[in-house]
Amino acid sequence: MIPLLAVPLAAKIAIATTLVIALFSAGLYVGNRLGISSCQEAVIEAQAHSIETGIKQAVVSDKTVTEYVDRVQIMQGKSRTIIKEIPIYVKDTCTLSADWRLWHNNAVYNAVSDTTRDSDEGTVTATDALETVAANYGICHENSQTLQALQSWVREQSSIR
Repeated sequence: MIPLLAVPLAAKIAIATTLVIALFSAGLYVGNRLGISSCQEAVIEAQAHSIETGIKQAVVSDKTVTEYVDRVQIMQGKSRTIIKEIPIYVKDTCTLSADWRLWHNNAVYNAVSDTTRDSDEGTVTATDALETVAANYGICHENSQTLQALQSWVREQSSIR
């Protein structure tokens, strides 16, 4: 065995430098491997969370669409029933003037139209007017159900984490 004191100083420095570089390189290698594996684990976890969230969102969407379709069908059924019953309960004893039709249409379209052009449309019976009004209200109720379904969908989607 060679005594340590007999080794020249330059050789000692070279051995120490080589040992430090080897330890540093080993530390870099182990740290890199650990870092890569933990990064891969984080990516896998994020992908799993993304898939779970997507499934939850799809379930909420399906539930909302099903409820919305059911509600709209109920609203449409009620509207058809009301329109069908109008001739039974409303006796057609009067007609409404062309001006009534003009102002009703203005209210529907939220615009004031040219009175000279539209006043030539002719009269309308009370039954026809009520059928139109009932159909318009039916559409209004359908729009209300649509808005409620969309609001419910947004609330449920935002609660998913």
